[in-house]
Amino acid sequence: MELAKIISTHEIDLRFCPKEHTARMAELTDAGFLPFANSKQPQAEAGYVALDSYEVKGGKVVQSWVVVTDPTATTKRIEELKEQLSSSDYMITKCMEAQLIGAPLPYDVDALHAERQAIRDEINRMEELL
Repeated sequence: MELAKIISTHEIDLRFCPKEHTARMAELTDAGFLPFANSKQPQAEAGYVALDSYEVKGGKVVQSWVVVTDPTATTKRIEELKEQLSSSDYMITKCMEAQLIGAPLPYDVDALHAERQAIRDEINRMEELL
């Protein structure tokens, strides 16, 4: 039989004790261990992670799950987007230089701005998830 004691909302001390070991079972129960009711971990899509938590319900330690944004994956994606944004900085510089000297623009500024703004919008959206 699995017995558990809650250490924190997301952490337990889990012990296995065969039912026939009554003395050990009593010892664990006296130490605050309760029967453990686990639940199946849900599948999380990319960029998300399943986070478990524990609470006492009906004399048992009950496990539950919630799917939340994976901060590591989100931070990595934000860095990738920032790098993508930086990789087109030279295009902006070339357009500014061309404009200053009255030369034709080497890139379609409207399309370039729209593309860069879409990246900035995605960065902002992802930063809100953190």
